[in-house]
Amino acid sequence: LRTPFALLDIDIVMDVGGKLGQYARLVRERVNYRGALITVERIPVMAQALRQRFANGPGGALAACALGEKPGHAILNVMQGHELSSLLQPSNVASDKLERQNQVQQRVEVEVSTLRQLLREHPLAQGARNVYLKLDVQGYELPVLRGAQDSLSRIVALQAEASVIPLYAGVPSYHELMRDIEEMGFQLSFIPAHNYTQVPDMIDFDCHFVSRRSLISKGYLRAQATEAAVDSADSARPRRT
Repeated sequence: LRTPFALLDIDIVMDVGGKLGQYARLVRERVNYRGALITVERIPVMAQALRQRFANGPGGALAACALGEKPGHAILNVMQGHELSSLLQPSNVASDKLERQNQVQQRVEVEVSTLRQLLREHPLAQGARNVYLKLDVQGYELPVLRGAQDSLSRIVALQAEASVIPLYAGVPSYHELMRDIEEMGFQLSFIPAHNYTQVPDMIDFDCHFVSRRSLISKGYLRAQATEAAVDSADSARPRRT
């Protein structure tokens, strides 16, 4: 992460699905990032723990809400394994590997905001131009991205968790997620090693993207690459009959 953070002049990190602050600690301690950071956590008990720990320290803030395509309220499925909690319904149809952890412990109503709203209204985000977006939202990545609307152009890089074995009803497959992110103007940049214990039945993996606009401005791509990528995505999309 040090390379894209430096190359793209990241001036704010949106840690969406902050859990207990593991990613925030990573970028602070390992990446040595000292800029603005907003941790978004929708599970009430985890948001409370973050509030008591460090999220509201210097340069950091906590947004205790979910993100989606539109603002409002939604029912969050809090799972036995809290890290699997999702706005989507759990499903063990494809695999029973995480069946115990992926059972609903409780359902809670949560506030839903949007990326556009946070980036436009939050004091730490209003002046930011180079946003790094980390998504860990258990199958809800695309609604979160669609909620960025006209603020999507401020996101210069992002990482998302892509599903191989679906753990939720209606979750997009990894190739659907990656295709849709590329159609939003991003290019796949890096797929790190995720979890070596997930062999041969890998459940998910992280994938990192950089905006094509940023790659072009830094001289890594020619401008024609954007047109070629859009044409390729259109040709690969199944045709309706």
